[in-house]
Amino acid sequence: MRRAGAWARRRGRAVSPELQPTLARVQRLLIACGPELRRWLALNLALLTVAMLQLWRGARSGHGHLTLAALSRALPLQEREKMRAKRLARLLRNKYLIGSALTPLLVRLALGPRPRGWVSIVLDQTTLRGTPTLLAGVRVAGRILPVAFACFEYAALRKSQNALEWALLLLVSASLPSGCTPLFVMDRGYARAALLTHLRQAGIPYLIRGRRNTLVRLAGQRLILGRVPYRQGVAVRYPHVLYQSSKREPVDLIIFHDPAFKEPWYLLVPPDSARQMPTGEVVALYRQRMHIELTFRDWKTHLGVRGLRLEVDIAPRLERLLLALTVAYIFAVLLGAGPAARAVRADCEVLRSTPRHGTRRRLSALTVGILLLSLTRFAALAARALTRLLVALARGQPAITLAVCPP
Repeated sequence: MRRAGAWARRRGRAVSPELQPTLARVQRLLIACGPELRRWLALNLALLTVAMLQLWRGARSGHGHLTLAALSRALPLQEREKMRAKRLARLLRNKYLIGSALTPLLVRLALGPRPRGWVSIVLDQTTLRGTPTLLAGVRVAGRILPVAFACFEYAALRKSQNALEWALLLLVSASLPSGCTPLFVMDRGYARAALLTHLRQAGIPYLIRGRRNTLVRLAGQRLILGRVPYRQGVAVRYPHVLYQSSKREPVDLIIFHDPAFKEPWYLLVPPDSARQMPTGEVVALYRQRMHIELTFRDWKTHLGVRGLRLEVDIAPRLERLLLALTVAYIFAVLLGAGPAARAVRADCEVLRSTPRHGTRRRLSALTVGILLLSLTRFAALAARALTRLLVALARGQPAITLAVCPP
């Protein structure tokens, strides 16, 4: 006679009893946010999400670095370690775990089912374990919640990095519901006239920092951006500037030099957009782009990706792992910005004597979320907060409205 539970173990569904309720709620949330998601993929994403939450409770290995072995050991399955490791390896090789399948789900998690108007999407690039990585996301609680990733190797690119970046922008745009328009915020590495032309022709608004040595035409005069006059501390707007000497792409130019910064910002926005994108709002929006650097640091340190070791098919496997772990990252940030964060901050945080970047706080929303999950004195509070969070997200409440505690 077969032992009880043998069928469930063979099907990979023998879940640890103490984590079964949390796993079920996460799986229902993923199916609600991504109805087109394959059921096996929803199950495996839920397993990885719960595993990452377990690692934040203290079951880390590799001196804080993330390892595949630690991740597989934390999977809430009643299986031998060899079977859990094989499951994780199969998932990272699966061709169906791609951005086109998960980006709509992540967009809905971050923005809710019915966002309206313009939504700012920050795009930038970093390097994770030697692999160039593109990240696009929305700002919540002082962090950028990722909605899309693209990892690549220069030698393996079929066309060019420019084509890959444009494909990622189109993927994010297509994943937004009707009635919602993306406003892409990018650094000067993306200040290409060809990209500006593509965005204008596609009707996609943008905010891109220009390069100071680029030639422009302003009121019939030909000069580099660094020579355009401005006043320190005051945002100056020049409408209908022709960007680059050969392409002559029309843009509105906004120059702002914060006295605390070494260089001024040369901000490019669509031409004749002063009504939709007022000058003051453009400067404030670009300030928020800096939070993506903090998000990169989160992935390299708090999530431990900088210690990850992948030997074969590094770029596609890393991209699949980042996509799979994004749900856990979103949960941790929202827990650290929710009502339960007040108790953690009151217990663990020592405020700065003088404000820095406009705040006296020392702990980020992610750090507070991890403390909430890891400290035993907050175990009951963390369980209640996580349940409330999962219920709210399953009802379609946008992530940005759940961040009620200042970062």
